[in-house]
Amino acid sequence: MASIRDLKKRITSTNNTRMTTRAMKLVSAAKLRRAQEAIQANRPYARQIQRILRSLVSETSEEALPEILRSTATGEGQKPSLVLVLVSSDRGLCGGFNAMVIKGAKNWISQNQARYTKIQLVLVGKRVIDGFRNDKTTELARTQEFGGKVTFARAKDLSDFLVNGYLSGEFQEVRMVYNEFKNAISQVLTVEPFLPFNSDVLNAPSMTKSSATGSTAVEVSAIAPLIKPSAPEVLSQLMKQYFSTQAFRIMLESQASEHGARMSAMENATKNAGEMIKKLTLQYNKQRQASITKELLEIISGSESQKNSA
Repeated sequence: MASIRDLKKRITSTNNTRMTTRAMKLVSAAKLRRAQEAIQANRPYARQIQRILRSLVSETSEEALPEILRSTATGEGQKPSLVLVLVSSDRGLCGGFNAMVIKGAKNWISQNQARYTKIQLVLVGKRVIDGFRNDKTTELARTQEFGGKVTFARAKDLSDFLVNGYLSGEFQEVRMVYNEFKNAISQVLTVEPFLPFNSDVLNAPSMTKSSATGSTAVEVSAIAPLIKPSAPEVLSQLMKQYFSTQAFRIMLESQASEHGARMSAMENATKNAGEMIKKLTLQYNKQRQASITKELLEIISGSESQKNSA
């Protein structure tokens, strides 16, 4: 059984831990709010690119379409080469956030490996790099630290690497593995196709309009953009911007999920520390009371023995 002094030290230490986790929770909550604002600020830009992209494709002949929009399907009986991009965080203390990406990717690879001639990994984030450091079943194509705050330049660097490799024929398919942000306590592991280009984007509504009774998708009939120098040339440049925007969105989603997971983990840690302090305090008070009672009994018995000897 721990002594009173040991219990007092444990109570002090646990209380210090609770103060630390509470502060980390508040910091993560502030970062989560900024991450959510960044996601919301990116949406109008992404929607506008989608609208202009659809307009340009409709005005461009099939022969003049950029190479990345043309069908790159492999021949019958042939298996494509895949690049799997895993997005995690550089730091821990965020519950199962990073483990979800690592475990989910390994499960997906084991289930789908037979469909591809080769699977290469692009790892974004220190934690996922550490998770696959000693893995011999897959080949590493590129590693990149998350780098703290997400920037469009980092996302563009990643998307340029993927697009250039796809166009050069190094691989025929790219998928993103990341935690999609739902809310502060919910993140969903997502394996999302990135390349080849998803033609469904051209058919999806580019803008939404919310009404008082609900949210319905409504196509915005805006003035057609003036295109200079020509639709095919603008379309070729816009496609690069489109993929950079998609990579930026995925990194923002992962960043928001990380802060939400860390906030929840620190909230649980703070709650657990509080419960432990209550248990330790109760045990401390019981042992202190027993010690005082023992001392009183010794004093009384000593006094009684002196009376009897007298």
